[in-house]
Amino acid sequence: MASSRFLRFLVGTGVAAVIVIAFPVTAVFGLLLGILPGLILGITPSLFIYLVVWWGLQWLVLKFGMVAGLDSTTRQVRWMVNLVPLAVVLVVAFKLPAAINAPLEQEIAQLQATDAQPPGVIKLPAIVAIELPSSSHTGRRGEGPYCEALCLRLLYNGAVARVIAAARFPDGKKIELASYRIERRDQCPKPDLPRTLIVWPEQHLALRGTKPRRVEDRVQARISAGECLVRDAGRIEDAEAIISVRTVKVGTDIFQGSWNPWIDTVGARRLEILEAGGRVLYRRTEVTAALLSIPLRSTAGGGLLTSVTYVGWARSRADTLPLGPDARDILPGLLGEEATRPPDVPDTARP
Repeated sequence: MASSRFLRFLVGTGVAAVIVIAFPVTAVFGLLLGILPGLILGITPSLFIYLVVWWGLQWLVLKFGMVAGLDSTTRQVRWMVNLVPLAVVLVVAFKLPAAINAPLEQEIAQLQATDAQPPGVIKLPAIVAIELPSSSHTGRRGEGPYCEALCLRLLYNGAVARVIAAARFPDGKKIELASYRIERRDQCPKPDLPRTLIVWPEQHLALRGTKPRRVEDRVQARISAGECLVRDAGRIEDAEAIISVRTVKVGTDIFQGSWNPWIDTVGARRLEILEAGGRVLYRRTEVTAALLSIPLRSTAGGGLLTSVTYVGWARSRADTLPLGPDARDILPGLLGEEATRPPDVPDTARP
């Protein structure tokens, strides 16, 4: 039989668990009192579950012992009644999340199994198609996808002669195309540039102390000097190579199943460079996942200045082979500094 002290502790833990589940932000207030109070509040839901399971298993072991004719008053039996349920709870706490994580870890390995990352810089052909998430932001209706950060770098560094910007529709089948090239004219029409460009931090650090620093400002200076960014109709068949970053799998958000340990949280994006015939020159798959923490335990939290809260099973984030926005973390080393650096500005634009 459980002692009255244990029952009081069980009831207190249950009340705390209900409060944390109903108001996860209480764990944040616990952290304000110290790390330990906050952590204890966060694990109270799982602690309550484990205590109930341990109590139930203790009752079963005790009943089996009585059926077997064991004397429950002996020290050995009392130890068995307490330790056997504890051992079962510990096995479940450590083995269950490992078993649930195993298929997700296998899925991560399968997503990256076809990756091909040969060393060295890839030499691009004259006509390249680029399909990046930021090129999906189209201009005015009917004007096609933008020439985004990589497109501008390749063109104004002379790495390629033409870029075919591609934007894939959400259905994954229909694709919108626009071709960009540089043409020298006395006066350039106003280009339809993106409102914002993906910032490549390392590239901009190299421009510290120089002006202009922003790639779009440097491109505008080149356009003002007569190097016009010309947009034409595009055909994917004209491309001699294709650079793409696509989402190949969307994982389930942990907020959609905080208490469901079996949700598939694996998500993947893939950077590919393909020749026109389909031969893979480069492939790298970024995989993100939220795996169950070992041992299995709950967590709770929120923000004092936000309404976003979380209470559920604790998970550890696993990020492998990160790409960065538009693969900006990989492309400079992959395509070479001369092709991807911020374009030079004409002498007339220098301060």
